[in-house]
Amino acid sequence: MTDSFVSRADGYVRWLRAQVGPQLIYLVYATVLVLDEDGRLLVQRRYDFDWLGLPGGALELGENIADCARRETREETGLEVEIERLVGVFSHPAFNLLYPNGDQVQQWTVCVTARPAGGALHADGGETLQVFWLPVERALPQFPPAYRAMVRAALESPHDAVLEPVYTRSPLVPYYPILRERVGHAPVILPGIMAVIRDEAGRVLAARRRDDDLFDVPGGYCDLGETTTAAAIREVREETGLIVQPERVIGIYSQDMLYTYPNGDVVHGVGLALACRISGGHLRADHTEISEVAFLTPGELLAQGAPPGMAGMQQLWQDLAHPERWPVLR
Repeated sequence: MTDSFVSRADGYVRWLRAQVGPQLIYLVYATVLVLDEDGRLLVQRRYDFDWLGLPGGALELGENIADCARRETREETGLEVEIERLVGVFSHPAFNLLYPNGDQVQQWTVCVTARPAGGALHADGGETLQVFWLPVERALPQFPPAYRAMVRAALESPHDAVLEPVYTRSPLVPYYPILRERVGHAPVILPGIMAVIRDEAGRVLAARRRDDDLFDVPGGYCDLGETTTAAAIREVREETGLIVQPERVIGIYSQDMLYTYPNGDVVHGVGLALACRISGGHLRADHTEISEVAFLTPGELLAQGAPPGMAGMQQLWQDLAHPERWPVLR
């Protein structure tokens, strides 16, 4: 810890840290790979870490990922950008952050590419001390592992978003109950996964949730110590008894994903939807969170409606009919 370091976190992060202190938490970030006409990458020198960085920052309550990416880039670099595509989510515990003041974060970073669309390049002088363009090959050695992984993923997979490796660090720590102990029913941002599993007829495996009695695809919030793909495998096994393997990223859902549970808990969910295939297990409902499992058509899911504030669920069901548009950023 550096005694002279003063956190400049504001908004949601500042509020959350006031509740939980420096303990390990999830934060949902957007990181933006901005490339100019010469293929150079927009990079920055930050006040909090010594390494070279990329524009981006933490999501605010009620904000979607694309808006967060644009806002953070504008605030830190002075540039307006147009988002081009989703690169993937980077949440591996190997990328965990320890800030100079002792704050610990397992990052859940949504990486996107973008191109300049206006503004004038300048550092904000607060979080960002310097911004400039740098050839990718010169920037890569100066990046920490997470940024190197993001840039390489963008270069190696120019169309599909990348899947994270399946990894769980022991002991796995359930995040939701720890957070609720500190914040009560207050609105929080929680990252999670949604697993889309189809049968030979194209129907989607759906689970009827006991809290609102509606069908949805299997899924849930990520726990501390696992990657998104590991979370998908765990949640599907717990809820349905099936063993699955994630195969493709469908997209990110962060717009219209505000849910109030029957007990009053409020969550702004950010979900990574993954297309998965069945590799084992036996289908059954867990009868704890789930009362029934069935294969339904996307039309049947749409017909039942979504809970108030959760229109993003319906957007996913609509997107299932258009795999040529994947990965989407909602």
